[in-house]
Amino acid sequence: MLHDLVSAVFRLIGGDPCFRVYGKGRDEAAYHIIDVFATSRRNLDSRWPLFRATCITWTSSVIAVGWDFAETLIRELALWPASREHPAEVLGGRLSDPVPRLAANGPSFPRASEILAHECGHSAQARRLGLLYWPIGAALTLCREGRHWYNRFENQASETGIFGGIVPGTVCERLQTILRNPLDFGM
Repeated sequence: MLHDLVSAVFRLIGGDPCFRVYGKGRDEAAYHIIDVFATSRRNLDSRWPLFRATCITWTSSVIAVGWDFAETLIRELALWPASREHPAEVLGGRLSDPVPRLAANGPSFPRASEILAHECGHSAQARRLGLLYWPIGAALTLCREGRHWYNRFENQASETGIFGGIVPGTVCERLQTILRNPLDFGM
């Protein structure tokens, strides 16, 4: 209930999302529609150090990213589409550990769709944990992935998150120009 209220506040303050995505956890039967909001505060070149180059799942249906991340994701999906039939998942179950990623025949660094799959994993955690999601997430997200008990929250998001692509017709006007020519990197 409170997640719905907080999501409504985000939608009121943030306006329209830059796009909506299908996401779920591995243990969930159905996909959920998640609003993705973009802000320049989360861009790689942001002057806000705690927000710079971050993606965050605020509620079970709201994810915040930087505009640069949103643009990268759109371009990436033009090359490697994700859909509910062929979803994106975190290769090797870890974003930042190159060993399982390479063992899964992937690159040592995550693609944008894998990062969004990780955030979809957090969205599933928010649905499951309810109000406990915020204190647990706040306490353990900074610990990142790893081999210790306190890394379990982040590890689980990477292991279970599934990104089923962008909901058709939901891409904002700013990103529509990239869809028209996805290989134009503005150079």
